[in-house]
Amino acid sequence: MDSLGDVKVASVNEKAEVISDRWTPPSEWLARLVEEYSGKHGGDTETLPAGSDPDRVAAAVLTMNEDEAVRILRAIIEDHHQDYTFDRVQMTRLQEIVEGNEACGMEYGEWSYVVCKTAGLMHNWSPYAEVRAVTLPYDDPEEPCESVRAYILGFFWVCVCTAVNTFFNPRQPGISIPNQVVQLLLVPMGRAMAYVVPDWGFTLRGKRYTLNPGPWSSKEQLFATIIFSGASTIGNFTGLLVIRLPIFFNQRWAGFGFAIALALANQIFGLGMAGILRRLTVYPIEAVWPSTLPVLALNRTLINDDNKRETINGWRMTRYTCFMIFAGVFLIYYWVPNQFFTALRLFNWMTWISPSNVNLAVVTGSYGGMGFNPLTSWDPNVSGSLAMNSPFFAQLQQYVMRVVAGILILIMYYKNAFWSAFMPINSNGAFDNQMKSYNVSKVLTADNQVNIDAYRSYGPPYYAVANLFVTGANFVYYTFSIVYVFVKYRGALKKAFVGIVVNTIKRRSIYTGFEDGHTRMMRRYKEVPEWWYGIVFAFGFAISIAAVTAWPTQTPWYSILAVTAIGGLLTIPWVIIESIAATGISVNVIWQVLPGLWWPGRPLPQLVILMLGGAFEQMAGGFTADLKYAHYAKLPPRAVFRGHIASCVVNCFIYCAILEVMMVYFNEDSTLCRWDNREHMVCNYANSVFSSVIFFGAFGTNNMFKLYPGLPWCFLIGAVLGAVWVIGEQVAPRVRLYVQARMHDKQFSSFDRYFWRPAASVFNCLNPAIALSGALQWAGNNNLSYATLQIYMAWYFQYYLKRRYTAWWGKYAYLIFAGLSVGVAISGLIVTLVFSFGAGRNTTFSWWGNDVAQQGVDYQLYNNNASLLPLPSSGYFGLAPNDYPLSW
Repeated sequence: MDSLGDVKVASVNEKAEVISDRWTPPSEWLARLVEEYSGKHGGDTETLPAGSDPDRVAAAVLTMNEDEAVRILRAIIEDHHQDYTFDRVQMTRLQEIVEGNEACGMEYGEWSYVVCKTAGLMHNWSPYAEVRAVTLPYDDPEEPCESVRAYILGFFWVCVCTAVNTFFNPRQPGISIPNQVVQLLLVPMGRAMAYVVPDWGFTLRGKRYTLNPGPWSSKEQLFATIIFSGASTIGNFTGLLVIRLPIFFNQRWAGFGFAIALALANQIFGLGMAGILRRLTVYPIEAVWPSTLPVLALNRTLINDDNKRETINGWRMTRYTCFMIFAGVFLIYYWVPNQFFTALRLFNWMTWISPSNVNLAVVTGSYGGMGFNPLTSWDPNVSGSLAMNSPFFAQLQQYVMRVVAGILILIMYYKNAFWSAFMPINSNGAFDNQMKSYNVSKVLTADNQVNIDAYRSYGPPYYAVANLFVTGANFVYYTFSIVYVFVKYRGALKKAFVGIVVNTIKRRSIYTGFEDGHTRMMRRYKEVPEWWYGIVFAFGFAISIAAVTAWPTQTPWYSILAVTAIGGLLTIPWVIIESIAATGISVNVIWQVLPGLWWPGRPLPQLVILMLGGAFEQMAGGFTADLKYAHYAKLPPRAVFRGHIASCVVNCFIYCAILEVMMVYFNEDSTLCRWDNREHMVCNYANSVFSSVIFFGAFGTNNMFKLYPGLPWCFLIGAVLGAVWVIGEQVAPRVRLYVQARMHDKQFSSFDRYFWRPAASVFNCLNPAIALSGALQWAGNNNLSYATLQIYMAWYFQYYLKRRYTAWWGKYAYLIFAGLSVGVAISGLIVTLVFSFGAGRNTTFSWWGNDVAQQGVDYQLYNNNASLLPLPSSGYFGLAPNDYPLSW
């Protein structure tokens, strides 16, 4: 049941180019395209998504003659020549065919078909093969979407997932319901409702509204998925436990009312920002959002049938069969590296040669080392499950930068930079000057303030070198990405923000200026007005101020202005980079550092700002991804707006209610979130949040910057590097001309062939903001072991198979990884229930294959029990007591 008035024929751009009215393709072309896309495939053709109608696809693609097709392709070449996602081989092919049949050695009739088909695929569908593999070039606006049953199932799973995930998240080990499992369960539940629910409804203005609009549709399936997946997580809500519990801040005033206010501010604030940025992050065709594509592929496969007569490289298996086979395979295989032969999971085989060798463990170890190991894991869930979630070019750049960063960390460690050799190389813990974990309770008063005398006796906290490196790299990344993105994408930014003003004043469509196939199809649906998002943004802003002022949070109301300004500034590069490469900016670091700079010695305001600031970008990014789902699947924008906002509100109330239940059920003996809790509710994440708040809030960022004076310079380094890079991109062509003018033709030809062109081809594919994010993937034992298998799989699936066996890749690749995710999720849930709560509780499988990986220095580094250098003869490392920073 589409809600009232959500579907319409657009009143804007109706006179835009409608090529099909002026030209009709030859019938043999239509038949040929249908045969190419639904018959026997070779290696370099494509296939159609599940549920496609080949005749409708052919009619949607072949809509322009040769002259119009060449003009469209020339425009695509111009628009995408610096598009990192666009396939370079495809770009070379386009440059050939636009020059005519003679230039590319084709007979004219064959060339005419190829150029018209290619232009139609890219202009009416998508320039990207990965998008064409999971979307359709046509739309059925009568397909049910925002139905009563979709809301019922979506909100049912919001309630179940939020309750279960919240209730058991603090437990060790915890239980959570994976989104992929819910997506799988939605299908039989939706079809059951379609079977049993009566067709009760009414007709209004010629449109039928009913409880049962027919078979469960792919739009309903995705709409329900958006509802529960967008709001069934707990996010930064964990900070509410930290505020309230006696083991942490013990603020008794933080009851249900405060929790609701802060939760709503936490969830809602960023949603308005997502709507404001949709011209920049949803409608541009370059904003692919690759992480959405596997979900779309699984959604279509679960609901729609395949073409049974299709053969691809000898395979006739349907997508659904492929998905179920690989789900079953990984459901069973999960037990091998995770229960029966755990040495395969983090395969630190090189350390087995000499388990007590510190250098070997530091460099090659998979637990506490750096993971420089060509065979790091035999468990795709550890390293590889996300190989299809971002383009290969992005993963390769990130991996290379990750390796470079790892080498720099090793150099710093062996040079004992910042006293790092007295600690583990790769830990997110804090240490005292005697190589032990920092006991913060020794220097805190009852109200969580620093006792100066105790501090003078005990000393400041010290950090592992990988943790320090990542902190500095984050500072570099913030300023670099702001400078680079705002200059590099200044045209898109201007178009987006000017469009908000101009289109609002002139009452024009928000789609004005976007002419790709998906946007043209979306014009039939009523848009979400700018003021709707404005209201959401204003509500988030107002309730944030109310939350920090109506209760004694010690947080000034004007700090919300800083959250809004800085959050908005960082959200722009965050969502742009995320939309291209499925990697964003880790914003939590900045919301630890800034409050510690503003209010040194006051940890409570930092915790509040950490929750609000971190959620701002996360919710904006999450909702933007939902809007992209809707864009690709042609869900009415107003339906997605209503569903997501409502589910976020429900999520907040359920979370806060479960929080009250936890306080009663698990805190009878006042041990909730303590290691001796009888129900094992130890709250790992809450303890981690509390530690970071104390280190930055109680000790203050000023003291940290005095302890590590190089950190604040990283902000300037990032800004300078960003400016140098963008200037270099502008100056490089002039440098080539300058060199050419001062060389003989023969010399320049050699220079151009052997140096300039290879270098230019590399830099044309390099996005420094994406590459630099790879340097942030360290600390907390997150080493190369978690990336090496993934880069192998990304190369194989996204480079080799995509180019050599395009149709096979388009049909099966996403489903293989969807099967991996679902199989692992189900098996992991079974393992947790059986071995943590059921008959197998406390069962262990002790044998060489399960014990060998944890018997050396590598595992000791992981547990913060080893270091490169022993404690100095003075009895401590670091600053002398008279030099401890005291800037409060």
